[in-house]
Amino acid sequence: MDHHFIAVMPNMVEPLASMGITVADHTLYLTITEDGALRVIPVRCPNEEGAQNDWDRTKEAALIQAMDGWYRMYTDMAQKAFKNFPAPVGRYGEPNWPDIKPAKIMRMAFRDKGRLIDSSEHILVQKWAGRDGSAKAGKS
Repeated sequence: MDHHFIAVMPNMVEPLASMGITVADHTLYLTITEDGALRVIPVRCPNEEGAQNDWDRTKEAALIQAMDGWYRMYTDMAQKAFKNFPAPVGRYGEPNWPDIKPAKIMRMAFRDKGRLIDSSEHILVQKWAGRDGSAKAGKS
């Protein structure tokens, strides 16, 4: 199943909470594939008590480790964790990071795909509030 993460502007946290929709802080990691494709990978931050589940903790550790070389991150189902497998030395050259500002990357990853909730007029907010136009009118 493909997961889609949605960014929420701070002004929308309370309106969403009033509908029973909760949000969680995430750290975003920018990665690049060997053929130059960019990906933004979110990792759920620890909660107020500092607790973080093993999946999120090991995912973040794998992403941080991969800052120093080429790795393939994979799920180790037996250990219920993420792990890295290093690429053979010399298999890939230095990453060719595009000259794109972070704001543009975030815009392309979220706003341009309709995945930034910044107002109550956003289509998802309308849907969750039951005002998306697909609900049938009540009987008179």
